[in-house]
Amino acid sequence: MRTDRFVHSLRAATLASSLVLGALLLVACPGTLDDKQRFLVDAGSAGKVGTAGTGGGDDAAAPSDAGSDAGDAGPNLGPCGNVVERIFEPSCGGTGCHGATGAQQGLDLVSAGVAQRVVGVPGIGCSATLADPANPEASLIYTKLSPTPPCGSPMPLARPALSDEDVACVLAWIAAQ
Repeated sequence: MRTDRFVHSLRAATLASSLVLGALLLVACPGTLDDKQRFLVDAGSAGKVGTAGTGGGDDAAAPSDAGSDAGDAGPNLGPCGNVVERIFEPSCGGTGCHGATGAQQGLDLVSAGVAQRVVGVPGIGCSATLADPANPEASLIYTKLSPTPPCGSPMPLARPALSDEDVACVLAWIAAQ
């Protein structure tokens, strides 16, 4: 009989503990983001992984207020849109290429902050600046898109060449940095 009371008390204490823990978990729930893009831009400008973009909420900041990663898209490039997302990610960021992990020549062209990683930075294995807004036509990222680049293989390697329009967009993106 005494054992039954003990077991009953133990079960009651376990149930009470479970209820308290469940209540704490509900209180600690982070909820949802009203403006995910703004969060990602702010996270990227703080040196954390994120993506550039414009906000979508009612209180979203204008792209010019979005932080340093907003420079990835450059100023409004018209039909080019966001060159990093539209061209670099699908054409350059594949496995074994210039993605966030295992980037060839250490060149990541897809994570937030592309402009900060390439503008004024010398290329590895080629004597040219990756992106030179003062002389975009001499930029390594641009010259590697030609069928006969000044060094190394044309890019993207083992993938279809970019269209003339996309190459022009890359040039415009470099010039806008």
